[in-house]
Amino acid sequence: MLRGGHASYFGAGVELWEWNLKIRTKVVVLLTGVFLLFALIEWGVGEMLLLPRFEQIENENALTAMKRIDAGVSQALDGLQVSATDWGNWADTYRFMEDHNKDFSQENLNPIAMKQLHISALAFIDLDGKIIWSLSQDPVTSTPLPLDLFAVDSLPADFPWTDNLRDATPRHSLIATNHGVLLAAVAPILDGYGHGPSRGLVVMGRLLTTAEVKMIGAKAQTSVTLTAMHIVGRQIPKFLPDATSVDRSTQMAATADAKQVYRVFRDIFGQPVMTLRVDEPRTVMAHARATVTSAMGFTIGAFVVVLVFLLLVLDRTLFAPLAKVTRHAIAIGAGDDLTTRLNLERRDEIGTLASEFDRMVAQLSESRRQLIDNSFQAGMAEFSRGVLHNIGNAMTPLSVRVAKLHQQLRTAPVEDIERALSECGQDNTPPDRRADLDEFLRLASGEMAGLVKAAEADVGMMMRQATMVQNALSERLPSPNARTVIEAVELPAIIHQSLEIVPDSCRDQVDIEIDRSLQVVSPVWAARTVLRLVIQNLIINAAEAIRAAGKARGIVRFTAAIQSEGGRDKLLLECEDSGTGIEPQNIQRIFERGFSTKLGKGNSGIGLHWCATAINALGGRIWASSEGPGHGAKFHIVIPVTPPAEAAGSKAA
Repeated sequence: MLRGGHASYFGAGVELWEWNLKIRTKVVVLLTGVFLLFALIEWGVGEMLLLPRFEQIENENALTAMKRIDAGVSQALDGLQVSATDWGNWADTYRFMEDHNKDFSQENLNPIAMKQLHISALAFIDLDGKIIWSLSQDPVTSTPLPLDLFAVDSLPADFPWTDNLRDATPRHSLIATNHGVLLAAVAPILDGYGHGPSRGLVVMGRLLTTAEVKMIGAKAQTSVTLTAMHIVGRQIPKFLPDATSVDRSTQMAATADAKQVYRVFRDIFGQPVMTLRVDEPRTVMAHARATVTSAMGFTIGAFVVVLVFLLLVLDRTLFAPLAKVTRHAIAIGAGDDLTTRLNLERRDEIGTLASEFDRMVAQLSESRRQLIDNSFQAGMAEFSRGVLHNIGNAMTPLSVRVAKLHQQLRTAPVEDIERALSECGQDNTPPDRRADLDEFLRLASGEMAGLVKAAEADVGMMMRQATMVQNALSERLPSPNARTVIEAVELPAIIHQSLEIVPDSCRDQVDIEIDRSLQVVSPVWAARTVLRLVIQNLIINAAEAIRAAGKARGIVRFTAAIQSEGGRDKLLLECEDSGTGIEPQNIQRIFERGFSTKLGKGNSGIGLHWCATAINALGGRIWASSEGPGHGAKFHIVIPVTPPAEAAGSKAA
């Protein structure tokens, strides 16, 4: 019985194993078929739907880049138009067109003025089209460049802008000359108040050189090349290559590396005068094709993993689910991903355990989410407090200057001047009295002139301080995509900028010494706005320490060096003051939130804490050192120096 029973059991096992082999084969064949079908569909979608759309995006990007170049040319013409209008609406120019004053031409119509205006040609045309005065030169070298347009005494009879001589309307366009294409603009010559009648036209032009084209491309942030240009006296070039035409003046071509858009610009006569080409790298298609290839590779890898997993599940009906629960628990304990779930659809003990574990992970995930949200809110509150602290520091000197300007204007002798003017206007005023009044008016005018100049300087300082406040707000305002702007920073300049937004009471108490090392290491790529606010806080802190030491004035010295840490360059900036110093027990606490060694209104202990928070956010660190009370303090700042290729912006401080 036992032997027979044993034989029956073994036979059943063989049949079950053979059945399993058949099921495995069926599953493998089925999954392989599904995978091949999915892979074929994915390949078709990529090749026939996605890639053509990405190529269309490349074409649109190239056309958009050319539109930016077109706008850049228009902007250059608009700039010339503004300059021409400014010169045309000048009373001295108006008189010059009437009396041909040589003093005006010698003082204003010279190569220096043209170089300052960055123009190549300047001419004055009277109402009969006669060229009263003209000069053509290279705007960089001031070398004379005789242009055929001004080589004769008057404009050609068919010149389109002759209609503007009497209707007093400004115009701008491109003109072909014997030295290349001229960006030109004309404006009527008026009396300085925008009134007529017009006495002619002022013509300003700038040759479209290779450097000018590069400048237009740089402003448009794209690569542009001058491929064809009509030069008077030479054979007219071929403006467009043989390519698919987008419109009558634009054509597109493609190479293996770039999309090329050709744009024909027309001159004042409506004739083709030059062609600019934009080269848009084909990075979109390269990335798209790499993505499609990666997706195919991922599909193959996913299929292999799924196939192995399913085979293991079929072979192990009891221990594999338990092992899965164990592995999942270990992964949750060792990692940070709380989004994965077991989701075992089983009604046995393992299914219950998996369901309870998923529920606990979900609760843990929700708790962690709430903790992160609360931390974020707390961080934003701390951040806002620090920003408000810095804005308050910047607003204090601004308020002082406004009050000072108001006081100066109140004490101005305006009423006395009005009475003197009124008395001078009376016919019965005695000569002696009139002489005294004239002397008073002369002295009062001098005083008012000095007051106006002082007020102008104060207003300029207030505008710069207000601009700094506005920049600080715009750059530090939080947003979902906010990031620190990296710029090229000149360290001496940023210290001067920081000093400008320091309150007058603090600025008058310190003498800033800038070591030569700051000039040597400059420029450095860093977060200019954050660094400026940190330096401002350090100067204010030093002034308060000097005041606490009982000194009328003190010294704040800045030094800098570039040091290497972990294979990366970092900036070491040190600020040393001659203030009261720091107690040894407070060295580690001065950067704590709310801690302050100073007594009095406004000392909330937030300035140095904000500095530490801001520097840490940049990946750096800040610490202080002091030999004790009465020996001053030194603050050390280390921040990473971002290479120019990795910087997000490149505006010098």
